[in-house]
Amino acid sequence: MPKSLRTFLEDCRREIPNEVVHVTKEVDPAHYDVTAIIKHLGAMKKFPILVFDRPLNLHGRASNDFKLVMNCEISQRKTQIALGVPKEMDRTQMAEVCLEREEHRVLPAIVDKKQAPVKEVVKAGKDVDMFELPIMRHHYMDGGPYVVLSTVTKDRKSGIYNCSYHRMEIKSRNTTALYASPRHLWKIFRDHEDNNLECPVATVLGHHPAYHMGACYSGPFAVSEYEVIGGYLQEPLRLTASETWGEDFLIPADAEIVIEGALVPGKRVVEGPFGEAPGYLGPQRYTTCVEYQVRAINYRKGGMYQSVITPEGDKPWMDLPREGAYLRRCREAIPGVTAVCKMGRHAHYNVFISMKKMSEGDPGRAAAAALTFDHTKNVFVFDDDIDVFNATDILWALATRVQPHRQISILQPLFRGNFLDPSLVDEIKTSGMIVDATRPLDRPFSPVSKCPDDAMERIKLEDYIPGEILQHIPTDRTTYWC
Repeated sequence: MPKSLRTFLEDCRREIPNEVVHVTKEVDPAHYDVTAIIKHLGAMKKFPILVFDRPLNLHGRASNDFKLVMNCEISQRKTQIALGVPKEMDRTQMAEVCLEREEHRVLPAIVDKKQAPVKEVVKAGKDVDMFELPIMRHHYMDGGPYVVLSTVTKDRKSGIYNCSYHRMEIKSRNTTALYASPRHLWKIFRDHEDNNLECPVATVLGHHPAYHMGACYSGPFAVSEYEVIGGYLQEPLRLTASETWGEDFLIPADAEIVIEGALVPGKRVVEGPFGEAPGYLGPQRYTTCVEYQVRAINYRKGGMYQSVITPEGDKPWMDLPREGAYLRRCREAIPGVTAVCKMGRHAHYNVFISMKKMSEGDPGRAAAAALTFDHTKNVFVFDDDIDVFNATDILWALATRVQPHRQISILQPLFRGNFLDPSLVDEIKTSGMIVDATRPLDRPFSPVSKCPDDAMERIKLEDYIPGEILQHIPTDRTTYWC
């Protein structure tokens, strides 16, 4: 059976049954009910998959057509299930898996509309009504209800498909405002616009988490991201013809819901504000906000609409592919790079790199590679004995391996930053910082104190503390981990 959101939920019910929770009480996603529930659970460090069986749509009515599913990608175990990897695998190893799957892409398979579950119900033309979907307002002062999952476009010249995430404020029953960051989608749209052509577009509002992770791919423009997603799924992504563009523009056949239509040339729309990933309110935008005309809605019977709450704390597992991209780029510069941390609110514009340093110039080269991404402002480089996912390790190394006047470099505002960084003074340029927290190779440095290896191997805990006593010693979970 092809992988889908439904097969993933079945996998989770089998592997982690207590983490799939149905909410049968009516909720109003457009008035923050869902956000509040997730925030309350997060404060308790609980991150179950939530299936809201009776969400209200934007008309304020409960619908039998759609459910709302949240939290599919916000824990390590769920991501392991999505990728089909062992539960013993840690995040660094999982980033390596992402790199491997991006390198071993899988060609998609084309299926007839009759075999495509997403075509079970199709509403087009005057029947299109986005207000029938349980679309959320996510945070206080959001300009309106927002769609936040990945959008598909296609390069006019090469035929390459691109998938990327863009916030989309609902403007009417058949229009949204798509905020286009200056990356691949913007390049594709502007090529159409320069030729006074509509840009075919579709947005996938529910699929297997491996689809959503593959859509986070950060790589060359010339790579078809439908093939990358196939690599993440470990099987061909099934595609079918769109209603608007036919076989010239293909959409995922096993998605829950796909809206499709056109980005209109020469048409800009004011949208925002919106509570963004850095944890701040993203301002209103206009010049890069394009009108998205929705011309068809395709969905499975009982379609499950998905959204994501701005990643916080220990939840942002959809960043794993981006972490893999940083790892790939940094290793191209310095093969000794062992890990890159890009997870969590603290690592949004901060990048933490560990490496086996072979020469004194290695940290700077690795940092320079990380700075080629516009989501990078500050880079911290550590030796490979530092766990860059552990705040205690990071702070210890910064305290004991850095002389600030020697090992901190402040970079002038010559870099393209990220529009969502509220600290920017210029519209898009940012300054930066490199902190070399590695031990020097050209002078003696105090070794790390530790218990001798032979003693660790010789002493077996169970020989000294009986198992029945050991298992009742409580676990202290007060340590903060990144």
